[in-house]
Amino acid sequence: QKLKKKWPSDRPDYLSFVLYKENIDTGTAIKDITRQLGGGGSGGRGRHKSKIRYGYAGMKDKRGITSQFCTLYRKEANELLCFNQPPKGGGGIRGGGGHTNKGGVSIIRVGNFSYVKDEIRLGMLKGNRFDIVLRNVAVSPLSSIPSDSAHDAAKQLDVTKSCLEKAASDLREYGFINYFGMQRFGKFYDTHKVGIAVLKGDFEEAVNIIMKPKPDESPRISMARGKWDKRFVGDKRDDDKSTSELTINDKEQIEANCAKEVVRDLGRFMTCEVAILNCLARKPLDYKRAFSHIPKTMRMMFLHAVQSYLWNHIASHRLDTMSRNQVLPGDLVLLDEKQGGGNGDPQTNTSGLSGKSVKIVTDQDVSLKKYSMTDLVLPLVGTKVEYPSNSCGALYDSLLDKEGLKKSHFKKLADPELALGGDYRKIICKPSDVEFEVKEYHDPLQPLLYTDLMKLNKVSLDEGSKSNEDATNEVLLGLVISFTLPPSAYATIALRELMKRPTSSDYQQKLKLQGWCEQDVVDTKVSEPVD
Repeated sequence: QKLKKKWPSDRPDYLSFVLYKENIDTGTAIKDITRQLGGGGSGGRGRHKSKIRYGYAGMKDKRGITSQFCTLYRKEANELLCFNQPPKGGGGIRGGGGHTNKGGVSIIRVGNFSYVKDEIRLGMLKGNRFDIVLRNVAVSPLSSIPSDSAHDAAKQLDVTKSCLEKAASDLREYGFINYFGMQRFGKFYDTHKVGIAVLKGDFEEAVNIIMKPKPDESPRISMARGKWDKRFVGDKRDDDKSTSELTINDKEQIEANCAKEVVRDLGRFMTCEVAILNCLARKPLDYKRAFSHIPKTMRMMFLHAVQSYLWNHIASHRLDTMSRNQVLPGDLVLLDEKQGGGNGDPQTNTSGLSGKSVKIVTDQDVSLKKYSMTDLVLPLVGTKVEYPSNSCGALYDSLLDKEGLKKSHFKKLADPELALGGDYRKIICKPSDVEFEVKEYHDPLQPLLYTDLMKLNKVSLDEGSKSNEDATNEVLLGLVISFTLPPSAYATIALRELMKRPTSSDYQQKLKLQGWCEQDVVDTKVSEPVD
């Protein structure tokens, strides 16, 4: 029998390292790392539970080129170095950055190793630093400028530059409404609907929402979802029984067989769907059990989406119908926020309330101008929060009632692992350390910002561009902006305020990298589905 290597008594238990990734989300990157280390899968309940203890403070999405600290329990640095060796035919691996014509490659790099005594856990986050490029920006259609008028074209560039600088300066000075971003509600804007079903204890409905057919998926996945959705329909089965004639035993057998068949056609990133089907293949019709096999952090995500959905609506009510620039009687203000409060830790069921205290504003507070809009908070619904005593407080109850819920549903969760203490969130968020630069360029795919990997590999910005055939004499403008946001504040919402344009993928996909950027856009209104 192979002897397990003894861990040195004088070495701290946790390996700390920086995870750099492109074109892959944090959860999938960690899954790849634990699989390489021989620890199995995702860390959730069920067959694919990871045997390796890992930690990170926050999830970074697939589209971001990100660097973040992570920890592994009693692992050595040399066990991870294989991720720094580019695979054969690595394409854009050397330069990194996911730029120009090298898209589609997922990249993981690790470094900055050290041994530490404490692990990193979800919620242990002080903030996020963002470096963002906005390309082909303009104030009005470039086609409106006569092509033979160099003077007018130069004037247009000056006007656009001035507008960009003013917008960036205003963001730095005034901040933005601290809405939860669209990614909080999932690609199909239904994450909060799953959470509402869970709060009601209707796990069959929760599973149905997760598994139902979705728009714009691959034909293979669409067919798999459709097969599951129609699993009890007679013409999709090998028997002649109608749905109403099926016994419980019939349904169990049909569902188990369908789950085994459908799960083979799902993608590696479909963690929730795969966990549900693997469970139902063994325990058909037990939807509560199937939901519980989804990794805990993802189960919490559905409930957090409900909190976020309510918060966004109440924030809009507070600013649209009451006051945008003055604290009013009955409002809640944050008195103290000690380090360590963060967003709460889903692994230990904390609410994020640690170190936070609030006060209901009085008439005297208003007359003395004791508080400003940057002190104003709204609660995320939970069992341990206080609510405003003005119309905002009453709106919580009416919005919950509209969804068939009450505050008591947050106390009587059918899944005991999911606790919602609540939290307080500032209505106005002001970014810190805001820096920006307006850049001129000609190649629409020209990299305008160094990634960490480009810096390490000494790749120049010019080297990243291989599309000279796309370069034109047209002067394109880009805004490179950097800022720091506190935990749970969304850069997409900051950018929406900056651009006065939607951040939804439906809108962004229609934009052009050269010429008039909005020539294919019909609707540019800023409101989005869950504001």
